[in-house]
Amino acid sequence: MTSPHIAFEPANRTFRIVPAFAGGLEVVLLIGASTGAAIMAQSLFTPSLGEALGLAGNEQNLLGGAWTMLRIFAIQYGVLIGLAALFGLLRGRRSLKSHALGKGKLSTLGILKWGAALGLIAGAPATLVLFLQDVAPFGQDTPVWAALREAPWDMRFWTFLFVGSFGLVPLLEEVTWRGYALGRMTEVIAPGAAILFTSVPFALLHVQYASTDPAMIATSISVMIVSFTFAFATLRTGTIWPAVIGHAITNFPADSWLGAVQLGLAVLVLIVFIRPIASEVGKWLALFFRWTTLQAFVALVPVIALAVLAMTFQAYAMWIGLAAFVVTLGLGLIYRSAWRHKPA
Repeated sequence: MTSPHIAFEPANRTFRIVPAFAGGLEVVLLIGASTGAAIMAQSLFTPSLGEALGLAGNEQNLLGGAWTMLRIFAIQYGVLIGLAALFGLLRGRRSLKSHALGKGKLSTLGILKWGAALGLIAGAPATLVLFLQDVAPFGQDTPVWAALREAPWDMRFWTFLFVGSFGLVPLLEEVTWRGYALGRMTEVIAPGAAILFTSVPFALLHVQYASTDPAMIATSISVMIVSFTFAFATLRTGTIWPAVIGHAITNFPADSWLGAVQLGLAVLVLIVFIRPIASEVGKWLALFFRWTTLQAFVALVPVIALAVLAMTFQAYAMWIGLAAFVVTLGLGLIYRSAWRHKPA
C-alpha cells in the first residue's frame, strides 16, 4: 500500500514480520561490512588522517590525506555497492528509481531549489555551531576541526575538504543511506518507520562528536536534524539529489564570514518561503507521527539478537556474521523486492 505525498516508495508494499526482519538485517549487514572494510583499509595506506593533518607533530600533508581518503572510500563503498548490487540482482531491485537516482517528481530547477533550501535551513544548526566556534567558542573542537583552522585556505585545503567533506562524502553517503538503505526499508515497513530505522544510525555513526562537550552535543543534534530532513525530502521528492546538494552545503566550511552569509541566507529563505516550508514540515510530521512508525522496532529485533549473539560468543563472531549473511541472502530470494512491481 502506497502512502499519500510519498514519491519514493514501491507499489503494493505490505508489512510482514519476516520480510521486515530480512530488510533490517540486510541493511545492517551491508553497511556494517562496508564500515568494517573502511576500518581495515585505514591501516593499508599512508599518510594516515592524523599524519595528514599534522596531529603527530609533523607537517601537514593535506594532498596526501585526500589521496588516502580516496583509496579508503574506494574500498568502503566498493564493498557496499558490490553487495547491494548482488542483493538487488537476486531480489529484483535493479532500477534507478528504486534507489532514488532519477529526478523523481522534480525538474532540474526543482532539484536545485530543494537542495539549496535543505542545505541552508536544515544545515543552519551545523553552520551556527561552526560560526560560533570561530567567533565565540563555547566548547572544544574535534582534532580535525582544530587542525583545519590552522591550515591556509589554499588548493591543498580545498582538495582535502572536497574529498573528505563537501564533495564526495555527500554523494557517497546519500547514495548509501537515502538511496540504498531507505529504499530497502520502504519495501517492508511504513515510510515513517523507514526514516527512523535509517536516520538514527546514520547520525550515531558520526562517532567523532560523541562527547559531553557542549559544542559536540550541539553538533550531534545538528547531524540528527539533517539526517531526518534528508530522509523526509527523499521520500517526498523521489530523488536523492536535493539531499546530496543540501548535504554539500551543510558540510561546506564555515568561518565567521562564510557562516554569517549562510545563516543570513537561511533566515531570508525562511522569511520569504515560510508558508510552503511550514506546509511541507506539516506533511513530514503527519507522516512520521503514526503508529506504523513503530514498525522500525520490529525490523530492529533480529539486529539486536545478532549483536547479542556476537557479543556472547565473541570467538565465533565472524561465523555468526557469515551465517546471518547467508540467511539474509536466502530470505532475499524468498521475499523478492517490492520494487519489481510497477504502480497499477
